[in-house]
Amino acid sequence: MFDLEDTSNTCLFCNNKSSCFKQLNNNELNLSDKHRVQLNFKQGETIFKQGSFANHVHFVKSGLVKLYMEIPNSEKNLVLNILPKGHLIGLPSIYGNKVYTYTATAIENCTICIIENDVIKELIENNGKFAAEIIKTMNYCSNSTFARFISLTHKQLNGRLADTLIYLSEEIYQSPSFKLSLSRADLGELTGMSAMSVVKVIKDFKDNNIIKNEDGYIEIINMPLLKRISEIG
Repeated sequence: MFDLEDTSNTCLFCNNKSSCFKQLNNNELNLSDKHRVQLNFKQGETIFKQGSFANHVHFVKSGLVKLYMEIPNSEKNLVLNILPKGHLIGLPSIYGNKVYTYTATAIENCTICIIENDVIKELIENNGKFAAEIIKTMNYCSNSTFARFISLTHKQLNGRLADTLIYLSEEIYQSPSFKLSLSRADLGELTGMSAMSVVKVIKDFKDNNIIKNEDGYIEIINMPLLKRISEIG
């Protein structure tokens, strides 16, 4: 389950503001803070559920979150995105969907700030720079999702996993060496592969000195070759 926040923590003095909230003045940050709840989620816990009422925007203050669609009559989910700290989740619900069209779960222990939709809408309407950053955030998520779907539908297994490792390295962990928080099942859902296929391709990459894989840590030791595998699909 989750724990309520330390009330001494406020939007005004937060060191982990998103690019959007860095555009707000002190009065706007105080408005956000009055309509915000900060919650802690343990690894594997659901942050919000597909089909539930979408009344809030969620900010990932720390940790890693998986967004996925639950497919009826299927044992597998469709992973839409993996988001690290600094990202906002649920923005389409501000002006559109009344319910969440996907589920969000914590891949790692997470701290999430939950802010009422009406407050975000007010900030968008009154602060052009904030609105511009919101659009940039939505574009980033859309482009990332489109790139994943192209990978899933047009690339072979090696190309798909190469894409995922590059994304994790450059966008999520921002390092060629990282502790992999995703399970083999998560990687399978992210790449449209079985867990066994994920294990096989990782072994192939390791045997060909493209990556190291020890004790849950991944190190990309030949990024140019990994990108070449991604390009040829």
